[in-house]
Amino acid sequence: MAPIAPDDARAAIEAAVTGFSVLGGAMAYTSGYYAAQALAQQRSPELLAQRVNEGIGQGFNWGCLPALLAFIIVAWS
Repeated sequence: MAPIAPDDARAAIEAAVTGFSVLGGAMAYTSGYYAAQALAQQRSPELLAQRVNEGIGQGFNWGCLPALLAFIIVAWS
């Protein structure tokens, strides 16, 4: 079994950080978008919080695939 070179570990960490950054960006975008919609409609704070939480969930759902693709691209380059 070959030892893991420091460059390999660094590349794996960079790929993971890139993937999680894409996922976090998708979640932040959708939660902010849903919050802006609720604020524009002058909704109650409880509904605003619910919309933000829904946006986080939606961002996770559609951000998983781009995050995985970003991980693969960075890992293979």
